[in-house]
Amino acid sequence: MAKETFCEAEERRFEKFKRFGLPHSFKKIGIAIVIIGFIIMIVGKIADFNTLSLKFILKRVILVGLLIAALSKEKVEDEMIRTIRGQAFSMAFIAGVVYTLVQPLINYLVSFVAKDDKSLLEDVGDFQVLWFLLTMYLLFFYMIKKRL
Repeated sequence: MAKETFCEAEERRFEKFKRFGLPHSFKKIGIAIVIIGFIIMIVGKIADFNTLSLKFILKRVILVGLLIAALSKEKVEDEMIRTIRGQAFSMAFIAGVVYTLVQPLINYLVSFVAKDDKSLLEDVGDFQVLWFLLTMYLLFFYMIKKRL
């Protein structure tokens, strides 16, 4: 009896986690955070006050903005939107894995062809991967949603 109760409680928690989402109004907040982060980064580059710590902070701010936009619900959050969300996450994950595997090779080949002295095979950074995943998710989500 206690085992069934524990399993039911776990299932309720899992369902609550699956349905998690920020209110629709947070989508605009997330997009605004991303835009402000990009503007500050560009102004910092032009004004030449882009320090390493400022870049580090701004990259995280942009990622948080993208995450907020990705986790925000639509005005009408129904079963079709949840299905689209799942498809978009799957496609973004696959695209992210392919990007992470192929991009270092492309960078190496381009630097080899350009006869760059430092043609090393380097991994893709954490910011690049997370930015790519979140951006691809949002693009796939809106492409699929618009198509239907």
